[in-house]
Amino acid sequence: MKVLSASCISVICIFFLVHSAFGQAGSVAGEVLDEQGDPLIGANVFIEGLSLGAASDIDGRFSINGVPYGSYTLKVSMVGFESASQSISVGAPQATIAPIILKEEVLQSDEVVVIANRREQELISVPVSVAIMAPEELVNRNILSLDDALRQFSGVHVQGNQVSVRGSSGFAYNVGSRVLLLLDGLPLLSPDTDGIPFESLPFAQIERIEVLKGPGSALYGGGALGGVINVVTKRFSDTPETVIRGFAGAYEPVRYAEWRESWDEADDPRPLYGGTVSHSHQVSEKFGFWLNLDFREDASYMRLSEKTLFQGFTKLGWQFNASVRLDLLTSVLWRDKDDFLFWNGARDALQPGSLAISGSDTPSGTNDNRSNRFSIMPSLTHVVDNTLFYQFKARLYGIGLRPIDSRGNPRSYSDGTYGFRYGGEFQMNWNPSPHYYLTTGLSIDANTTHSSFFESADGDLIGSQPEGAAFIQWEQNLTSRLSLTAGLRYDYYSIDASDTVTKLSPKVNLAYAITPGLRLRAAYGEGFRIPSLGERFIEDRDFFPIIRNLDLIPEESTSYEVGLRNLLTFGDSSTSLLFDVAFFWNEFDHLIETAFVPSRSAFQFVNLTSARIQGLESSIESTLFDDAVRLRVGYTYLDAEDLDQDRPLSFRAKHQISSSIDATVWQRIMAGVDFRYLSRPESVNSDFALFVPDAETLIDTQVLDARLGYKAANWRAMFILRNALEYYYMERPALLAPPRHAIIQLEASF
Repeated sequence: MKVLSASCISVICIFFLVHSAFGQAGSVAGEVLDEQGDPLIGANVFIEGLSLGAASDIDGRFSINGVPYGSYTLKVSMVGFESASQSISVGAPQATIAPIILKEEVLQSDEVVVIANRREQELISVPVSVAIMAPEELVNRNILSLDDALRQFSGVHVQGNQVSVRGSSGFAYNVGSRVLLLLDGLPLLSPDTDGIPFESLPFAQIERIEVLKGPGSALYGGGALGGVINVVTKRFSDTPETVIRGFAGAYEPVRYAEWRESWDEADDPRPLYGGTVSHSHQVSEKFGFWLNLDFREDASYMRLSEKTLFQGFTKLGWQFNASVRLDLLTSVLWRDKDDFLFWNGARDALQPGSLAISGSDTPSGTNDNRSNRFSIMPSLTHVVDNTLFYQFKARLYGIGLRPIDSRGNPRSYSDGTYGFRYGGEFQMNWNPSPHYYLTTGLSIDANTTHSSFFESADGDLIGSQPEGAAFIQWEQNLTSRLSLTAGLRYDYYSIDASDTVTKLSPKVNLAYAITPGLRLRAAYGEGFRIPSLGERFIEDRDFFPIIRNLDLIPEESTSYEVGLRNLLTFGDSSTSLLFDVAFFWNEFDHLIETAFVPSRSAFQFVNLTSARIQGLESSIESTLFDDAVRLRVGYTYLDAEDLDQDRPLSFRAKHQISSSIDATVWQRIMAGVDFRYLSRPESVNSDFALFVPDAETLIDTQVLDARLGYKAANWRAMFILRNALEYYYMERPALLAPPRHAIIQLEASF
């Protein structure tokens, strides 16, 4: 806590010292139009080299405040249109520029990403494998949870509540994610288990979802062992904009009579429904905000698996003066959920089972709980001039989890879990010339959790993991075609005041522009992950027999990649093709897995495995017929080997295909199809299968989703059919994936 307090005081002192040094600055205003002169809503406008930007409003207008006097390059991008650049000069309180015209064309390579180098840059120039999902794709698929979005990414495998990027994770019950989740660049992993909170996101106000494939520890530290997910929220609309969205649907009745025998409601459709209200407005030059409220109800397709959720997100922005901006992102969540943990066997797949383990209390396959979460994330940005800006960011993420008794009443927090993850970071970006770019910073974090399921080294129920880090990255154009990126991060962890861990994580990237549209890249990086509080301290017999392990050591990874990205346009540029292929080789040490301990009649997290994963990933994105058709196909091949056991690594699919096609069928009528295929894992070995019937019954995944919609100027209607072929499969052991279900979505904006 002394380290945290001293750092907070330093932040405040630096803020007041620089406050008197603000230079002259003005604003840039303009509008974004299509080739017919119609306004484009939601275009992304940003000033290259600065952390400043805006989104065009319903009239296509935008305004960027706090721009220091000087010359810049303004970049404009939007899904469905070719990006544009324009040189601007700011030398007065307000600079108004000529309208910016975007040509219709989907060039995904010109989309903006932050995740690769902690700054905004075009995807085509990024020297690592990065994928993006735009907000239009979230709406069209009625995506309400991050895991549903991630299933559309090539090379990303979701197993229940666990995310694996290029095979980095197996199945670990959402305890200790090897993929780091960021919200506007700030970590958002749960304090108790380091699990990803899939639902705690403002989906109506998401600008894009970025996925970095491969270790990201050199910039983001622990948790980024296998990759990084960054969810970027939208900027404020220049004119008031309100969006109301509602959906309703149902799971089909259970097909098999054998599954219906033990569940009376299996013959009935099971409903799911909800709604979102969202409002955004840049009220004045100094203040803007957006608000996002969600409600969801899901009766589920399994017995004892219902869910009710209420959630609110707000983002506030203040432009204090010409150079300083403060953004504040906050959220609250309330959820009642029956967690279906594992089935009663393949012949009774919709009924929760039980574990008959000697010495246990026969744990049940369901867990009823009430969850409360909140987050507070302020960010202060000071733009010194056109070459330098820096940011202070802080974060506080709290959770409370209470079991619900047989009468439906939540028990005390002393019978459950409550905890906090808090900290902050300083980042400076310096661009002294077009050929050099420096990113550096400091980060501090602490994680304190009280849980009836935890038992720390001294027998207390509290676990904590304070940590600190320093990072630096240098980017340089070695020639007109060749660029180098090199970075290094030093992390320090104190685990429960009983152990100290330090780690150096380097990275080196090279990118070579063979032609303007053809880029060759090579990357080397190291990653690591500190064991979560749940993995080290959990001691439980009520829901799942598991014992603590205070001797866990960090997981580590080393990654190599060679890739080629090629952008082609044909004819009058109405047809484009973006091709990306990457060969990767990852080595992992001390991977944490669960193992059964016969002498204790319980499971335990242990450092079990050293592994090597090598493979190939390729993807094609294309637009045809003047953007009437968009096509995306991705294929990932994995050769994942457990080096200790000399066998395939468990729960990794050797082949994965993800594809989608969207088309404008006639005028405003649109249709789309998504198809996902994953081959059955070569190895599904798990001690879990010793006590749960048919837990190793995994098969190929073959899922087809279809949608049909109508879009007018201010409203849209969508019909979505998920798992249209009613294919029964398991994403993870002893849990049936959702069967066929239909959803109708209506949206209005004004």
